[in-house]
Amino acid sequence: MSRTIITFIIVSLLGLIVIQAGLLNIGLQMEKENYDTEVKAVLYSIRSHLITDRELSQQIAQLHIDWKEKGVLTADSLPEQTVRALDTLLKEQLAKRGISADFSFALTDAKNQLLLNGGLFNAEAFPFNQHTVRFGSSIEALCNCNVLLHFHQTNLYSYLFGQLAYLLVPSILFFLLILGGFSFLIYNLNRQKRLLTIKNDFINNLTHELKTPVFSISLLTKVFKERLKQNETDKLENYLDLLENENEKLKGHIDKVLELASLENGKYSLQKEVCDFHEIINEAANAFSLKIEAAQGQLVKNFQSVKGQLLIDKDHFKNVIQNLLDNAIKYSNGNPSIAISTQNTGDKLSIAISDNGIGIAPEHHRHLFDKFYRVTTGNLHSIKGFGLGLSYVKYIVEAHGGSIRVQSKQNQGSTFIMEFPI
Repeated sequence: MSRTIITFIIVSLLGLIVIQAGLLNIGLQMEKENYDTEVKAVLYSIRSHLITDRELSQQIAQLHIDWKEKGVLTADSLPEQTVRALDTLLKEQLAKRGISADFSFALTDAKNQLLLNGGLFNAEAFPFNQHTVRFGSSIEALCNCNVLLHFHQTNLYSYLFGQLAYLLVPSILFFLLILGGFSFLIYNLNRQKRLLTIKNDFINNLTHELKTPVFSISLLTKVFKERLKQNETDKLENYLDLLENENEKLKGHIDKVLELASLENGKYSLQKEVCDFHEIINEAANAFSLKIEAAQGQLVKNFQSVKGQLLIDKDHFKNVIQNLLDNAIKYSNGNPSIAISTQNTGDKLSIAISDNGIGIAPEHHRHLFDKFYRVTTGNLHSIKGFGLGLSYVKYIVEAHGGSIRVQSKQNQGSTFIMEFPI
């Protein structure tokens, strides 16, 4: 369904681009036609002006006479007065018609022999006969010659696009808005797809984790009843211990989900007090000492922080350390080698927990602390869990005004670094 929607939107956007490009081309052509008409009117007005401006007419006629009699091209020694007069006339007439862009001009004879040039003239790029007017009788009577005025506007299409800004700018803005909305839609569709996958994965994990103790409790209850019927009470205490253990497992799973839900909804309050965080770290580490020894691993502590007091919720802070230690053991690569270090960096306390585990590829880092997110190997989760531990850790760390980040590469271990203000 999402692919159909995306395809439909892409086709619609392409259609809008084609239509808009067509409309813009039509507008450009119309603006060019209007521009040509205006320039033609400007050139004819200058020709009319020469009928009354005898001084300028005589100067232009003399240019032709000098070239014809002496073979001297005035382009090498331009009569500045004539250039200024023509330049001023062109600017005045263009301004009357709302044209203010840069231009160049040239005077030639009937054979396009250059007599005079002005403005931003470039002999190699100047398009003679694009916009041209023949001066006619006002000049012919003085030199018995034909003199033509050629006009060229520099960066014509930039000027024309500027004239169409009232169409072009809104079109670009609305297109960018549509493109932004389309990108946002794709982002949301991908996010929803990812969340759906994570949700289904979480439900599957939760179902499996809950079924195990439920099945064990059901089985132990049946055995317990049979023993009671047969008056075999010698092992009943062991069965009760097993029942209690399975019940605690079940309770622990439920508590994890409920605890994170209460944190996310803000229905909790931290019981902060000034504590020796080194002492809390030691308590959390001691709780995992047997598990680390059983895995033939080691835990190294390197406490360099000189400030041992921190305003924290003791229980939640301890849970954070234990969650990170538990992950370090679960995701170890062989015998776990874990290091806990503390140090002061400026006005912050830094706590780092490192391991020699399987590591985390960089593409997973930005989602690592998302609720229910778990790094997978193929389509399988080789290690049990709900994807709630790191999300809980992040909530608690940030609730204490701190931050947490990870440094890790695949097969190169991981380091979780927490920073708290002190």
